[in-house]
Order: sequence, then C-alpha cells, then structure tokens
Amino acid sequence: MDEVVTRDTRNASAGGMLWDQLGNWILGFNRYLGKCSPFEAELWGILDELFLLLNKGYKRATIQTDNLDVVQALTDIGLEDS
Repeated sequence: MDEVVTRDTRNASAGGMLWDQLGNWILGFNRYLGKCSPFEAELWGILDELFLLLNKGYKRATIQTDNLDVVQALTDIGLEDS
C-alpha cells in the first residue's frame, strides 16, 4: 500500500495491491481521499484494504506499515485478533 499527500494542497490518495498468504494477487485499488495528513491517509488506506478483504470473504489479515504512529494507534485501540 502507498499513500501520497501533496505538501501544498494536502490532497491525498491511497492505493495498493492485496495478496493472499501464498503470494497470489487478489486485487489492486486506489482512492482519492481529499485533504488529510499522511497519518490519516495511511489509516484510510488500511481501512480500505480491510473492507476490500472482508467483502472478498477473508477473515484474517496481516497489516504491514512503516509508520510507527499508525502502528501505535492501531495497537492502542486493541485491534490485535479482532
């Protein structure tokens, strides 16, 4: 997943590709988010991925991000194994 936020307008978009546990491609996506911070864009991207996976019938997902603030926020609200 990748998010882009322009510095001058703060317009953001999120997109990515989803794979199953065997490395098989499931789908790709992108979404215009409007004005938001990089932190918000990352969270919206994760939320979009989870909704897409749920709609495809998947019950579990592993989220990988390099944004420590996002990791802390998701950990603080107790999403592990939910």
